[in-house]
Amino acid sequence: MNEYGTAWNASRDRVSDLILRTELSKLDAIAPLTPEWRVRDIVAHLVGVAQDVSSGNFPQDFDAWTRAQVERLRTFDAHELIDQWQEFPIGEMLSESLAIALYDQVTHEADICHALGVPIALEPRTLSLLSKFTLSRFAAQENDLCVTLHLDDQDFVSGDGARALTLSATAFDWFRASNGRRSVTQIKAMEWWGDVDVIAILFASGFFTPAHDDVFEIFR
Repeated sequence: MNEYGTAWNASRDRVSDLILRTELSKLDAIAPLTPEWRVRDIVAHLVGVAQDVSSGNFPQDFDAWTRAQVERLRTFDAHELIDQWQEFPIGEMLSESLAIALYDQVTHEADICHALGVPIALEPRTLSLLSKFTLSRFAAQENDLCVTLHLDDQDFVSGDGARALTLSATAFDWFRASNGRRSVTQIKAMEWWGDVDVIAILFASGFFTPAHDDVFEIFR
């Protein structure tokens, strides 16, 4: 199994352990970073992704795809969903071309930890894989950018455009900012260099939006 699958499996194991040792009543709470979903709905989405990827059901409309996952698994409680999750070992299918599956998985792992008020722990190699994927958020070629991310002890570069944009941050903070889990104020306060409207570029597609309020998480 390659490193993407290994990282996905590790995330699934961490989420499974956390959910199974949490009372079901607490898992019915709304997750603040996904306010349309309860914690158990996030779990349903993650299980649904594994089911769909295993069967080759990839989305034409991502929102409709995720809604269908949550709806078809609505009758199961969160602990039962964890049992089902083990039946779909999609880690064996993942590679760089499906890095978005790892990105989505770990994004929601962190959302669950935030909702339950527990620390999140990610391996450096997982953060490195996620950091590489986040370069796609800049659409460097389309935006005539040369992007350099200084994250922890690594550099990630994309594009050779005329406009230089550089960020220095922790890999975890940037990962969470890249998918809208930080506010506009927090994102602008990061160490950016370059005459570029970062918010406009990161959220141009409308798929992600910045958090309404500042977000604080426990990372270890």
